[in-house]
Amino acid sequence: MAKGSSNDRLGGDRRHAGTLFEGLRRDRRGAVAATVALVLVPLVIAVGLAVDVGRAVAARSSLRSALDAAALAAAHESSAPAAVAAVERFLRANYEASRWGALSDFSVRQGELTLAVDARATVPTTLLRVLGVREIEVGAEAEVTVGGANLEVALVLDVTGSMAQGTRIADLRAAATDLVNIVVRDVQAPFYSKVAIVPYSMGVNVGTLADTVRGPVRAGTCTTPGCSFITFKNVFNNDRTFAVSTCVSERIGPHAYTDAPPSTARVGYNYPAPGNPCLTSQIQPLTTDRTLLTARIASLTASGSTAGHVGIAWGWYTLSPNFGVWTGTSVPASYADPDTRKILVLMTDGEYNSSYCNGVISRTSTTGSGSRENHINCDAPNGHSFDQAQALCTAIKRTGITIFTVGFQIHNDPRARDLMSRCASSAEHAFTAETGAELRATFQQIAKRISKLRLSR
Repeated sequence: MAKGSSNDRLGGDRRHAGTLFEGLRRDRRGAVAATVALVLVPLVIAVGLAVDVGRAVAARSSLRSALDAAALAAAHESSAPAAVAAVERFLRANYEASRWGALSDFSVRQGELTLAVDARATVPTTLLRVLGVREIEVGAEAEVTVGGANLEVALVLDVTGSMAQGTRIADLRAAATDLVNIVVRDVQAPFYSKVAIVPYSMGVNVGTLADTVRGPVRAGTCTTPGCSFITFKNVFNNDRTFAVSTCVSERIGPHAYTDAPPSTARVGYNYPAPGNPCLTSQIQPLTTDRTLLTARIASLTASGSTAGHVGIAWGWYTLSPNFGVWTGTSVPASYADPDTRKILVLMTDGEYNSSYCNGVISRTSTTGSGSRENHINCDAPNGHSFDQAQALCTAIKRTGITIFTVGFQIHNDPRARDLMSRCASSAEHAFTAETGAELRATFQQIAKRISKLRLSR
């Protein structure tokens, strides 16, 4: 009995100890679980913060980049609604809303020389949702300052007979007006912005400046330039007589490709044929008067052959501090002025075909220069119009003037394409356009580039 009772007690003690140990194990697991829970909660929060805050930072960076592009695009819009539309368009095109989160709002503040934009977006959270944080708002801002230099811009515009085809001349008027409206600011301080307009066809009409730049006109008829009329032999050795005009032709001699003043070297007289008369649109020297400029552009008409080199020369002369015929606010700044940028924008729709000898279109002029009955029986001393144009462009670029070129529907004219490429200051300054919409977009792009936009913050 004693032995049996002892065994029963031993078994009971063992069962009791097992129960005790099992309880201890359960207590230990519970303590570990509680400890793990205490550690995991802040860990999840930390990971959630890292992931979602990282997404918010990336979203803000994307938003800032989009705002920079939007501000640059909108800075020169002429009206507040247009600026707002440009900002919205660029934000939606450049900010990755599907990746980072939707735009919530944006604002535009437009000044005369500055444009400031800001925007906000809501970034959905991932891990932070367990804490009830469903989104993080991010914001960014950008400001564009326009200018930082005076601008002197010469628009050298092809208004020849081929520009009368279709809507070409209307397209040009619209594009040139866009450029003027972007470049010429309402407030001309602390920097000014001036534009000159040089229409060209068979020559350039200088109006009342004619006597100053080509020399006075004597009454009567002569066989050399300088009289009211010139009599000459045409290519068929027949006599022809033409009257002088206020248009001018190229300068010859050692100063053919310089901007020396007319007191040093006069430009050429121009005796146009009746079927290829002096164009009616006159040059407009540098001015800040936007209304005057746009009115001059609106009056452009298309006619005549193409002496593009004469147009290029006069674009240079309107920007030259050396040419010496301009007065008042039309006087260009010095080439050495560090605060002034000089730009020449050259536009054409095709072949340069008219060069001169003794003030009459030469016999070496090419197709499109008018009837050969009206060509004088001598060669142009300076050569073909294309060659003269290239020589002028080279000389102009040496002064520090930047040249932009725009070829409008010149895909079938390799010499014109080559000139536009070689005349431009670089490949990035040479443009082509096939439609009126493309021409307007090109002029707008050039206008924004030459206005020297910069992000100020």
